[in-house]
Amino acid sequence: MKKWMMALLFLLLPFSFAAAEGINPFLEVPVQMTANAETPDQFVSFSGMDFGEGASLIRFKAATEDALTIRVYADNMEGKPIATAVFHALTKEYRYTVDLTGVHDLYFKLEGNGLFVSWQAFTSKADIEEAIRSERSEAYEDTLPFDYTRACANGGTVEKFTYEAHDVFNGGAVYEKTAFVYLPFGYDAAQTYDLLILCHGIGGNEYEWGLTGKDSRVKRVMDNLIDKGEIKPFIVVTPNGRAGKTEDHSSFYRFDEELRNDLLPALAVRYAVDIHDRNRCAMAGLSMGGMQTINLGIGKCLDIFSAFGAFSACPTTNTASVTAGVLNGSGELPIRVFYSICGTEDNIALASAKAAVEGLDALTDRLNEKNFIQQYVPGGHDFGVWYLGFYNFARMIGGPQE
Repeated sequence: MKKWMMALLFLLLPFSFAAAEGINPFLEVPVQMTANAETPDQFVSFSGMDFGEGASLIRFKAATEDALTIRVYADNMEGKPIATAVFHALTKEYRYTVDLTGVHDLYFKLEGNGLFVSWQAFTSKADIEEAIRSERSEAYEDTLPFDYTRACANGGTVEKFTYEAHDVFNGGAVYEKTAFVYLPFGYDAAQTYDLLILCHGIGGNEYEWGLTGKDSRVKRVMDNLIDKGEIKPFIVVTPNGRAGKTEDHSSFYRFDEELRNDLLPALAVRYAVDIHDRNRCAMAGLSMGGMQTINLGIGKCLDIFSAFGAFSACPTTNTASVTAGVLNGSGELPIRVFYSICGTEDNIALASAKAAVEGLDALTDRLNEKNFIQQYVPGGHDFGVWYLGFYNFARMIGGPQE
């Protein structure tokens, strides 16, 4: 391991939060202090920190190739610390519960090897989530705005697309399949558009998302996002996610074969998409389609897609440790976005959706607070959550128009 440089700076900043407003959770206090085994008992202090009526959490950011411990003391460095943050090689941030009111001097003592980047104080977990959200270029909403579900004058079109597929359960026999394709307003075949494959659940098919005509909720959301200039136009495809001519649930787990060999090549022939540029291809889905997004999209098609949206991912979804193993062994394939959403009253998928993502960013350096988003909203296993997930994910992958 490389030795960290000797710390040259002890920051004694007379910074305080405004007493009238209490803690400002959006103000990150920079530190940028290094420590190593040759310089024990390093510390940095901040005087006059006004926590108002109370702080319940401190968020630390640090980096280490080995191990770094940050202990926090209030008013003096005697007695027990009020908080202790432990960082390892894959840990990027750490949150610790505290109970602080009024004005205090804070002392941060560093032990081990690493770089202490910054800290923030918060009144609640919701404040931390809001602060992280503000750091992302792709903000997300907790409810689907009604205006984005209205019919739009500059609306795109929906086409039914037929293509040849090979039955993976019947020796590759050729048969016909259909999907629905959303083309944005002003679609120009001379351009190249980004592509989103949007998958259905266990009881559905290519019709489940309702992308079949002018009254489609998916179409209206896309129309309004594009018309308002919030995203660049892209193409959405809702396929039948069962591979082969069978209704058996095992067909969901082999859809990557048809996706790679049949659907995507056929789309590239018919529409202005570049299936060989993974930075322009995304995959998302609800329930069983959320499983496919994680297990197949990340698990087997990481060379095709760089953005992933899992909406209420079903109980057979890979756990965080399995996905981390895939990402860590994927070479130089960065993730643009990995977004997961689930309803807090979802008695079908909540446990599996949590197991698929919670702690994942601590297991791989491919994910961080800017490209990895977890969201839990009131709701069950239903389209109230899934349409919201689609709206948020479309904004994340669409980005602002140029």
